[in-house]
Amino acid sequence: MLSTVSTQRLLREMFSEMVVKKDASLISHYYHPGFLLETNGQRQDYQTFSQGHEKVYATPITYEIRYDEASWVESAESVAVRVWIKTQRPNEDATEFEVVLIAAYVDGRIHRVWELTSPDWTTVKAFKDYS
Repeated sequence: MLSTVSTQRLLREMFSEMVVKKDASLISHYYHPGFLLETNGQRQDYQTFSQGHEKVYATPITYEIRYDEASWVESAESVAVRVWIKTQRPNEDATEFEVVLIAAYVDGRIHRVWELTSPDWTTVKAFKDYS
């Protein structure tokens, strides 16, 4: 069970500190070793997720995050939100993903994520070498 730290705060912090700053060293700080991601009908375990993010973060891609502030739903151990993630690589048009996600926490780290993205991130050129 989490302490008094809000799951919304933890998720926002993960996006700002790990994703926007592209800091793959923080994956183990924010994600539980038993992590599973269900994304657009595909499943990834911790190792696949971590390796994919390390590859992408090593590229010149940039990230911007914005939230649908009215969409937050949280409990002591889970959070759901609608978020837009804009990615861009040099000399390419930006792609903005609309994401609806639910994250469940164990011991203060993300243990499960269920998400749908539009467009499907797995079809976007910037992520072709993800796995």
